[in-house]
Amino acid sequence: MRHTLILALGLVLGAASAHASSRTGSSAGPKLWDQVWDVSAQPDVHVVADDAHVRIHAGPAGRVSAHISYELKRWGLVIGASEPTVVFEHKGDQIWITARTPRGIGVVGGIYENFTVDVTLPQAVTLSVRSGDGAVDCEPLQGRFTFVTGDGPVRAHGLKGDCDVSTGDGRVILDDIDGRLRARTGDGHMTASGRFDALDLSTGDGRVDATARTGSKLAAGWSLETGDGSVTLRVPHDIAALLDARTKDGHINVQLPIMAQGRFRGHELVGELNGGGAPLRIRTSDGSITLALSD
Repeated sequence: MRHTLILALGLVLGAASAHASSRTGSSAGPKLWDQVWDVSAQPDVHVVADDAHVRIHAGPAGRVSAHISYELKRWGLVIGASEPTVVFEHKGDQIWITARTPRGIGVVGGIYENFTVDVTLPQAVTLSVRSGDGAVDCEPLQGRFTFVTGDGPVRAHGLKGDCDVSTGDGRVILDDIDGRLRARTGDGHMTASGRFDALDLSTGDGRVDATARTGSKLAAGWSLETGDGSVTLRVPHDIAALLDARTKDGHINVQLPIMAQGRFRGHELVGELNGGGAPLRIRTSDGSITLALSD
């Protein structure tokens, strides 16, 4: 209910706060929306986009800016074409940016559509990005992050803090992460690297490739899982954990100094790393597991 009220209020305020411009020439150019807000040290920013490509950039402290571009080129007969809806709302250090794709377009001919949402944020931020069918890219920032896409890849570099990623159908690439990471994809490969305090990776169909750098630790249990694909995990030599790795259809390739604790069979391994610790769980239904050192 609160989310609905926010959007409804944003529609009213958007008429005053958002502005669009159109460049003209031999054919209509992209429609543009630009907005800038002054904020305190760590703003709370929410981006909602239907089918747009969302790009998050690192900028100066005390300011949040949004630049949205929509371009539509068409050939032949277009029926029911409408305009995109862009709404900005600002309340204190909370900012909502909503970009809705035009609906009900029928085409007899051809169509080219390009919808991008560029948001520039201070170094420290609480950020939520939700996209229906579009990619999300994020530059190095620190704080708390939530990325959700229905059908689109998520790519982020240099995030520090807590990161939660979910996509229905898309690849996830996260590198140089520092902190806690949880990532889910229904169908896609997943690659993650960094210094982790917590790690929880899962894909329904695709391989998982994770590299835990020096300084990583199991503040709580770690979990890596795929329904159909291989799992590769690289860890520093001094990490302490209770390893529980199992595959239904594949083999386990171990390149770690493991002290056997229970059993080591072709499809499962339980063992201690550096005396044991929190559980390190690895599962794949159809694929192999590789364990190696990252240092």
